[in-house]
Amino acid sequence: MISKIMKDVLNELPSSDFDRLVGVETHVEPMKTMISLESDEVKIVGIWGQAGIGKTTIARALYQEVSCNFQLKFYMENLEGAYNRTTRDPNRLQKHLENEIYSGVLDHRGMKILDLQEVQFRLKHQRVLLILDDVSSMELQALGDLIQGFRFGSKVIVTNENLNTLRDNGIKQIYIVSFPSTEEAQQIFSYSAFGQSSPPRGYLKHVVEVAKLVSPFPLGLKVLGSALRGKSKEEWRMTPAKLKTYLSENDVEKVIRYVYDGLSEKHKYLFCSLRGSKHWGKNDVMFSLAGREWDVEEGIQTLANLALISISSEGGKAVASEGNIAAVPFLMTFNRRSILMRAHRSHGASSLTPRRRVNDLVVESNNAEDVAQTMDAEDLED
Repeated sequence: MISKIMKDVLNELPSSDFDRLVGVETHVEPMKTMISLESDEVKIVGIWGQAGIGKTTIARALYQEVSCNFQLKFYMENLEGAYNRTTRDPNRLQKHLENEIYSGVLDHRGMKILDLQEVQFRLKHQRVLLILDDVSSMELQALGDLIQGFRFGSKVIVTNENLNTLRDNGIKQIYIVSFPSTEEAQQIFSYSAFGQSSPPRGYLKHVVEVAKLVSPFPLGLKVLGSALRGKSKEEWRMTPAKLKTYLSENDVEKVIRYVYDGLSEKHKYLFCSLRGSKHWGKNDVMFSLAGREWDVEEGIQTLANLALISISSEGGKAVASEGNIAAVPFLMTFNRRSILMRAHRSHGASSLTPRRRVNDLVVESNNAEDVAQTMDAEDLED
C-alpha cells in the first residue's frame, strides 16, 4: 500500500535484513529438504504455524536462498489484492488469479495474459518456483489447475495459519513452524531494539522482562523491540505495566495495539489508510495522500521503523524507491479493525458514514484514499 514498505512486518523483514534473521536457517534447511531442491519432481509443500510466528519470514528467506535454481520464480503475497474480494464466481476468480500469477512468474506484472494455454505450455518446459503467502481455501481451489500444470522440478510453497486449509486442498507435506527458543527470542528482540544480537550493558534485565511478555512470537518481539528503540530506561521499566492494561487473549495483538496507540494521529491515519489487502507503490501512496499538509514519506518510514510495515523486494532485490508495500496477514486484520474504530470515533452514531459503509470500503476499495475520505482528517492538519 505504499511503495516501499508494507511487505513484511509482519510477516516480516526487508530482504536486506535476511543476514540477521535469528534462527531462520533452522527452518530453511529442512524446507530445502522437503521440496527436494535438486530433483525433477514437482513438489507442493505447505508452511503452517500460528499468526505472528514467522511463516512469511521463513518463506521469504527460502525464496531468497533457492530462487537462483529456477528459471522462473514468483513470490505472491496478500493474494486477495489480486482481485476484488466481492468476486465469488469461481471462473472469474480463477481467471483473475491465473493472470496475476502467470504475469508475475513471467515478470510481466500489470500485463494481462491473453492466452493462458500458451503460457501453460511454456511453463511445462521450465523450472518454476512459486510461493503463495497466506492464501485462502477458495483461492487454492481456484489455482488447482494452474499448480497441477507445473512440470520439470517446479516447486510450490503455500503458507497458511489454518492447517485444515492446507490439508483440505491436498497438500500432504507440511512444515510446522516451531517457536523460537528463549535465547533466540531475546536475540530477535535485541536486534529490533538495539540493532545487535544482545542488549547493551544495563539493559539485560529489562530485555528479559519485556521480551517475556510477548515470547515466543517473533512478530510481537520485532514490533515491541522497534517501539522501544532509543527509549529511556524509565520507559522500558514502565512498559510491562502498560502492556498488562491491554486485555487481549493474543499477546501479539496486545503489543500491536500498544504500539499503535502510541502513534501520532497523523501516523494512525496513514496506517489506517494503508488497506492491507493490496500492494501499493510508494508513488501511488504519495499521490493518493498528496493533499495532506504533512510529510507522507516520513510517515511511511516511521511505520517501517516500527515494523508495522516493511520494504518489499522485486525479483529478490531490495527496492529503494519503486517497491511495493503489503501488509502482513495478521496486521491486515488489525488494520481493518483500526479503520472501523477510528471511523466510529470520528463520526459517531449519527454519522453520514456509518460503520457498515466504512466496512464496505475496507472490503471493496483498492484505493487508500477511498477509505481515508470516510474519516474526519481535520485533526491531522496541525
